Amino acid sequence: MVIVAVLGGIFIIALIMVVVVYSRQQNEKKKIEQQRRIRMLADRGRQMQLLLEEIPPHYISTDFRVFIADQWLELLQEQQELGCKEARIKAEMEAAQNKLQEIRSSNQPTPEPITDLQTANGVRRNLKQLNKIIIGLYQERKIAHRIAQTYINEVKLGFTQTLVEVFRASARKAEAENNHRIAVVHYKRIMSELNRNNPNGIHNQTLLECREIIAKLEEKIAVESEHNDNQLASSVDEMMEGEESWKKKQVYDD
Repeated sequence: MVIVAVLGGIFIIALIMVVVVYSRQQNEKKKIEQQRRIRMLADRGRQMQLLLEEIPPHYISTDFRVFIADQWLELLQEQQELGCKEARIKAEMEAAQNKLQEIRSSNQPTPEPITDLQTANGVRRNLKQLNKIIIGLYQERKIAHRIAQTYINEVKLGFTQTLVEVFRASARKAEAENNHRIAVVHYKRIMSELNRNNPNGIHNQTLLECREIIAKLEEKIAVESEHNDNQLASSVDEMMEGEESWKKKQVYDD
């Protein structure tokens, strides 16, 4: 009987130890998972911050920028809820709130069109990343299909706008240098980009302006071509006259 009691006690102690060890292991796993989740949320938050800083304001609407700032704030709040007590949280929370107030204010910076392809490609990379984020949020059922589609359409328009601005800058530079044929090529590139993504005819006015500019440039090209042809004809006439004079001189000398 005593032996049974001892064995029973040993079994209970062993069971308790197993339960304690298992509980500690689970708590450790939970802690590791929380840290992993916090790091992931922190990375997403920094990504939101980067997109707000690097995508020029005129490429996406104020509502879209507010949405991104709100997402940044939510990611920080979720980190707090998971027990993150890092000093950076407070600083980043203040930065996100300040950014949100800045976006909502009327003191938005004047849009500065992009003029070089390298900068445009940088903005396009960020727009692609933003598009990926929106699709991810929709797949996670955090935003409705209508909202996701609205923001994706804005990204597409911004994507088009980057190239339009670069081609327009190149066209105007060519015009200033009187390279009218090159300018026409760039304006036609603008039209090609706009025609690829022209929902509800949003770019119709710009397309019309490009057609009018191209027509004027082609008139100048035609005048220049005629002028060059006349100069060439005049040069040929002068050359022929010179050759005739030389022949007459040769006959006379003979």
